Amino acid sequence: MQSRHFQPADLEYFIEICRLGSIAQAAIQLGVTQPALSKCIRRLEQTAGARLLDRTARGVSPTEMGELLLKRSSIILSELDSARRTLQELSGVRTGSVSIGVPPTLNHGFIPDLIELAFRQRPQLQFRVSEGLFQSLLPRLQSGELDFIISSPTAAEMEAPDLQCEHLGSNLFTACVSADHPLNHADRISDQSLHEFSWVLVPPRGVLRDQLDELFLARGLKRIEPQVETSSTVLSKALIMRQGFIGFLPLEVFASEEQAGLIRRLRLPWLYWQRDLTLIVRRSRSLTPAANYAVELIRREAADRLEQSRSADRP
Repeated sequence: MQSRHFQPADLEYFIEICRLGSIAQAAIQLGVTQPALSKCIRRLEQTAGARLLDRTARGVSPTEMGELLLKRSSIILSELDSARRTLQELSGVRTGSVSIGVPPTLNHGFIPDLIELAFRQRPQLQFRVSEGLFQSLLPRLQSGELDFIISSPTAAEMEAPDLQCEHLGSNLFTACVSADHPLNHADRISDQSLHEFSWVLVPPRGVLRDQLDELFLARGLKRIEPQVETSSTVLSKALIMRQGFIGFLPLEVFASEEQAGLIRRLRLPWLYWQRDLTLIVRRSRSLTPAANYAVELIRREAADRLEQSRSADRP
């Protein structure tokens, strides 16, 4: 009898075939035979009532209906995995796992401290932490790969109907240079001198670059054109200390280097930005008990830790 339902294993095979663009390569990767994968595709096409793959001399690619199934398959399998984890947590098989997406800046203090605290209370809890900016993390949240993300979306980005956004707090960004940088020893820093040195900044089309552009434009200055663009705070600090670059980073990212006298903030009363941090979940997906625990822990820690940056000394 023909099945009227998609089988999870068939969906997993279909995703891998589309990813590799080859049934033969997928068979090697999955450890199954090519005839078995061909039967899988036939079952899926019979259930869908449509052709799902186009076959060419170079391999296979999803049809329009195949693209739709590919997108939905990732969500369906993610929901099944979430349900499995929830049942395992409730039955006491394990304490659960949490998948989080965060900006690079939070991995210098907030997230390591949070994990340390969580392990004291639930030693068997598993964390999967992905680092990235909002634009790269959002698709992974929407597909169900991430339980939630902490980021700084724009007001327009927060209007997406399936997103539930909650303000957590803020942290302070400021321009910074190496201790031996000429601007660190200048009696007076002119606006124009900021354009005489190389900058390292995050890539454009994000809230941080937009805010920095606004700060310069408000002073009647042209935008900074950085020599290096990167979302890596490690690379940013290396360029600041070793190559004389100017960076624009949150205080906690270079706190240890500042304490050691390696990096100094530029004390310009106009060149800083208070960044709001937002907790973002999908409305259409219920969090597992482990993810709920992590969210509550983040709320409590953010109330104490992130509030401090609002009262921090300005540059």
